[in-house]
Amino acid sequence: MTKKMSKVITGLTVFSLAGAALAGCGSSADNNSSEAGASNAPKEQTVTWLSARPENGAIVQTVRELADRFAADHPGFKLDLQVTADRPSYLTKLRTLVASGQMPDFIDSDADPFAQELVKADLLVDMEKFLKEEGLYDKFYEPALKYQELPDGSLYLLPMEYHMEMTWYNKKIFTDNNLTVPKTLDDLLAVSKALKDKGITPIAVDGVDVWPVLRYAAMYPFRTTGNQFIRDLSQGKAKMSDPAGMQAANFASQVGKYFQEGFATTDYTTAKNLFLNGQAAMYNMGTWEIPSFVEESLPEGLKGNVDYFYLPTTSKAVTPDNEFFGNSGIGLGASAKTFDGLPKEFLSYVLKNYSDVYVAKQQMSPLKFTIDDESKFSELFLRIKKDMDNYGSEFAKPWDTLLDPNTNSVMSDLITKLTMGFMTPEDFAKQIDEAIAKNTAGK
Repeated sequence: MTKKMSKVITGLTVFSLAGAALAGCGSSADNNSSEAGASNAPKEQTVTWLSARPENGAIVQTVRELADRFAADHPGFKLDLQVTADRPSYLTKLRTLVASGQMPDFIDSDADPFAQELVKADLLVDMEKFLKEEGLYDKFYEPALKYQELPDGSLYLLPMEYHMEMTWYNKKIFTDNNLTVPKTLDDLLAVSKALKDKGITPIAVDGVDVWPVLRYAAMYPFRTTGNQFIRDLSQGKAKMSDPAGMQAANFASQVGKYFQEGFATTDYTTAKNLFLNGQAAMYNMGTWEIPSFVEESLPEGLKGNVDYFYLPTTSKAVTPDNEFFGNSGIGLGASAKTFDGLPKEFLSYVLKNYSDVYVAKQQMSPLKFTIDDESKFSELFLRIKKDMDNYGSEFAKPWDTLLDPNTNSVMSDLITKLTMGFMTPEDFAKQIDEAIAKNTAGK
């Protein structure tokens, strides 16, 4: 968000909330009839939730199911869950509602600069305080919560999902070419070169959405600095031309040589199918794709020949091998103006019953869970569940969730040019530094 936009939204929000009651998409928990003869009817209480998640996704399905259960014990309760899955449209709608004083009871948001503006305007509930009051804080997987933290370590958003990211690889291609799973990022480059030299596409990547390409730039800095570099970069306290930044630029420049031809115009599904069709040796993606990689879903030629490895290390790594990329998705925030009462009671109910419903849909819950009947889950799901239970304390933070929108736009354009070989790491660093300086000025 630009400084100007931030001031406009924050100013309008504070003004409108001070001078008017919430209406429209805001909480309607007070919408009970006062007409004579209505005293015997259940009090109508509606909780609003503006969501950016897919309508047919497991999270929305789970929340709707739990809302129905909650309503059974709370006559008159209704959840107005409004889904706008297209992210740009969602953000436009959310910012308009906030600016007009009509913030819903619950919203979806990344832990980004916009969320920070909402916190500064006292519009979001302190979720760490809420979770500890409810005895739920220690029920979450630590990395899932940390992913939702703002740069100052505060927690105003809750995770509703939990994923780890890995590189899926074709075991037959590796075996046929006498290659072993790379242990270091330099090994990854060496393996990729060996494959390309034999006419094999080393890595399939979704270049259209950019973020899968950006992951590669973030690999080296996470291993050598943890999340410190990207946090400092996003706040103008570090430069891309610093040693950690140049490691990122140089690695991205090198690994880009091993993406499939035309990767910049390859979409998500096409990139995945390149790997599943045996046309690429590796594919970096997360556990949300487990259904695509279970044995019964694999094409005949790939059955028994797909495995995965997590982020390789470096010679001077400060992060352990069991910490790498993952995420807990877009977070859930609650309106500080309407939370006490029914919305708070409903959220507490959802969290205390969430895993039972969500995990049954073959999903990894951000709340710690056990599996009583393993026969209901694939071997791959159970294996990754064990990986999750042995994970460290913090996910590698995706860069696009920390950089401001304007810098993100510049980064997205330049990372594609860098990995395509159309610009040097030095030019990349210079232009990113200029964008950071411009967009953090005066903040």
